[in-house]
Amino acid sequence: MSSTPVPRPTRRLQAARLVGLAAVGVLGMIVTDAPLGHFGASSQVTLLGTIYAAVLVALSGLFSLAALQGRRWASWGSLILLSLNVGAFLPAMIHDFPVAGAVMLWSVVHVANEFFVADTRGQRARRQEQKLTPDFVWVQRYGAAARHILSVALIANLSIVGFEIANSRVADLTCLLLGLGVVVLTGPFMLAVLRQKPRHLIWLALVLLGVPWGTSALNAGLVALSLYQIVVFAFVLARGPLFDDLVQSFLHRPALLLLSTFGSMAVAGALVLSFPASSRGEPLSFLDALFTATSAACITGLAVLDTATTFSPFGQGVILILIQLGGLGIMVLSTFATILLGGRLALRSEQALEEILDIQSPGAAYELASFIVVATLALEALGAGILALRFSQHGMPLLDAIWHGVFHAVGAFCHAGFSLWPDSLISQQEDPVVLGTIMALVVVGSVGFSVLAALWLRARGVHRRFSLQTRVVLWMTLALIVLGTLLYALLEWDATLAGMSTFDKWMNAAFQSITLRSGGFNTVDFTGVEQATIAVMMVWMFIGAAPGGTGGGIKVTTLAVLAAAFPALLYNQPRAVLMRRAIPNEIVYRAATIVTVAGLITAISVVIMLATHNLPFSHVVFEVVSAVGTVGLSLGITDDLHAIGKWVLIVLMFIGRVGPTLLALALGAQKAGRVTFPEGRLMVG
Repeated sequence: MSSTPVPRPTRRLQAARLVGLAAVGVLGMIVTDAPLGHFGASSQVTLLGTIYAAVLVALSGLFSLAALQGRRWASWGSLILLSLNVGAFLPAMIHDFPVAGAVMLWSVVHVANEFFVADTRGQRARRQEQKLTPDFVWVQRYGAAARHILSVALIANLSIVGFEIANSRVADLTCLLLGLGVVVLTGPFMLAVLRQKPRHLIWLALVLLGVPWGTSALNAGLVALSLYQIVVFAFVLARGPLFDDLVQSFLHRPALLLLSTFGSMAVAGALVLSFPASSRGEPLSFLDALFTATSAACITGLAVLDTATTFSPFGQGVILILIQLGGLGIMVLSTFATILLGGRLALRSEQALEEILDIQSPGAAYELASFIVVATLALEALGAGILALRFSQHGMPLLDAIWHGVFHAVGAFCHAGFSLWPDSLISQQEDPVVLGTIMALVVVGSVGFSVLAALWLRARGVHRRFSLQTRVVLWMTLALIVLGTLLYALLEWDATLAGMSTFDKWMNAAFQSITLRSGGFNTVDFTGVEQATIAVMMVWMFIGAAPGGTGGGIKVTTLAVLAAAFPALLYNQPRAVLMRRAIPNEIVYRAATIVTVAGLITAISVVIMLATHNLPFSHVVFEVVSAVGTVGLSLGITDDLHAIGKWVLIVLMFIGRVGPTLLALALGAQKAGRVTFPEGRLMVG
């Protein structure tokens, strides 16, 4: 009796695994640093290494062809290649344990996955049988094999092109051949995608924009292939059943979606910033790269390294992209992309966006998402133009002026205090145009996009009464700016503001008042501020900006609600009243929870920092509050932090961006209580 034939998708996956084993083995042979071993030093190809690679490639090709033809003996190919890799890399582990061990682990895991993991793709594919478009049909036939080859190619390019772990022409050519094979394999799929939706050509255009054309042809080609593979991988995953399951899981818990997106941005940014091409000198350690990426993605601005002198233009560009993505938010960007491409989100997706943006009216998510992206880009472009013109008037070359203008305009609107000058904006403290532009961008970014939309409608002649949210945000923002300016001028008139003209003193006092609430830039040397000023600054940083904006902190509306609740408690009123509106008790409870959680996190972090660092108390508290409020200002101790302190600030910046309450929602769904307990009374105060 004949055996059951192997399905064609399984054959293709089997062939892809064999090709992957060969590619990993060849690259591992080149990268392994074993000067006294049979593979030789890193980037060196010995005679034994050449023989090993030739045999590996020949066997891989033979068994891959047999697998595609459905030969039963092709299943022995993985075991033979595994034995060959183990025999070659086991002695090399004495000299280079990480690389040799990684190759062996990769081989064992993939062979075990082939022989011992049940294939459920057929069952999962039946969920999508109703999708008979050419691209989905291709994914059902070739998707598993394509995902495997794409994974191998991306890992190879990440190692050879990104981290430059081997300086070998053979390694580059291996990645090139692997990349060209991916293009041949996925070409029909991308053609089907583009025929169905030609507007997806924009992603391929972005690939061309990201290629470093000034480098060698081989390097530019490898980068282009890497970017193409990322785009194709995203399209292939988006058409698979696993992606649908993941999206549905996230949409049931939008807070978890927000946490995962910012976490993914930080880790991905850290990997790219670890590339040698991202720095001007030695490559960054992963911890420093993660700190910088988290600070940028969480739009904070704290830095352990000088942005201007440490990072190359490529690295600065990565930081700028992280700032922009962090300011807008992945959910908003994806919603806007859906609208731009003529699509529409499902009801669950729209509800998730409404929860993240705190929108109460159903259906308003689309309009607000569109306004957010368009308004952000327009305002940043306007600010960048003004700054670039001003910088060029100061004698800066045109291209440098444009780059400085774009970088600082995006950083100001998104409230990330990264600067291309080592002293932040101290060198610009006497330029009212630069300071005024930065202040305007910070304020506009701080009030929240719903408030901006209301102001835009009013400017267009739509005389609609401002909502309570808009009125509270505007009045609180104005009050904090005025009060902060007066306090800073009063306390620092003869200190950090000394030597300036009266106009410059008031201008810089206003700048500090605005930037303290999550802006992150400074025009004076904070190492010389008075102790009383430090206390005021910490209060302003803790308060932060408004909900829905790009700033952090507990938010000005939270402060307003608690301020309204105080007289209600004092006079035993049932509800807090704010601007002639009764505030629901659950809003008061939420505001109190936010302040309590933020305060506890700050206190615990201060204790940890003081226990692990020999630094002044006020400086440590200032640094912690700056991280929790995603402000980015420092009294000069960020560079002195060791690993524990950096990890503490990384966690604080992440928590400060997603919000303590949002973090609690993501870690555990609320459950309705089924038991009612008798009421009890306690004496408090």
